[in-house]
This record gives sequence, C-alpha cells and structure tokens, in this order.
Amino acid sequence: MFLVFLSATLMQAAFPGWALLEHARFPVLLGVVLYYALNHPMWVGISAAFLAGLMQDSMSMVPLGYSSFLFCLSALVAGHYRRQVLSDALITATFFGAVCAFAASLSLYLLLRMENLVECSGTTAALRIIFSGMLGAVTVPAVFLVMKGLHKALDLEEKEDADVGT
Repeated sequence: MFLVFLSATLMQAAFPGWALLEHARFPVLLGVVLYYALNHPMWVGISAAFLAGLMQDSMSMVPLGYSSFLFCLSALVAGHYRRQVLSDALITATFFGAVCAFAASLSLYLLLRMENLVECSGTTAALRIIFSGMLGAVTVPAVFLVMKGLHKALDLEEKEDADVGT
C-alpha cells in the first residue's frame, strides 16, 4: 500500500496543472483513496485517506491535515454507498471521482479562504473547482483500472477474501 501511495504522490506531483484548466491538478491520490474506500473495509479506506492526505499536504503549501480531513470525508461517503453501487464499474469511478474532486476542491478553497491563505478571484476559483471535478471524472477511472490490474497481478484479491473469513 505504501508503494502505491508513493507512486501516486509522484505522479500527482509530476503532472502539472494546465493553464487552460486554471492549473487544476489530476487527483491521482484521491483516486487511490476512492479505490480503497469502495473495494475494501471502511478502516482501510479511512487509513488510505489519512495517508494520502498527509502526502498531498506535504508536497503543497496547504496546512498539514486539511487534505487528510477532506479525503477522510470522501472515503466515508464512498464507503457508505459501496454496497449500493457496482464498485468495479467505471461509471461508479467516474461519478465518485467527479463528485469527490469537486467537493474536496470546493471545501479546500473555503477552508483556505477562511484562513486568508488563498488569494484569487472568485471566477478563477470557481473555474478551478469545476475543472477539478472534470479531471476527477477522467483520472479516477484510470486509477481504478490500474489498481484493479495491480491487485489482480499480485493476486491480492484472493488473500483479502481469505482474511475476511478468519
């Protein structure tokens, strides 16, 4: 799990925000969090969210813990609905990716705005939040495909099912 987060952190840092999209970033770490939240027990999703948030905050100017809090909320919401959705379906990843990326970006902007830590126009912020949701809809399904392939290649799915029964 740690190597997955390290790789996701490096990918998120390596992919720059595009000027055309108001420098919105690809939410690779959020995709990993949502994968664990939708396909594993709740405690795994929350643990993944906490670790991913710390890694994201450590590579940005955001105060430590803000992203962890928002990722944990995303993991709780996704984990709550994981029995009502098809967690393997790409439409599920697209939906949760868009909604959670949009909500996390909006919430982070509001938290930073309350602390006077961000200075940008409302239009720029709104566009960046919308583009973050759009990038979430594209990035999270790709992350799901990679994670599913990784779990299948490492034969982790059978081991996890066996651990649940004991």
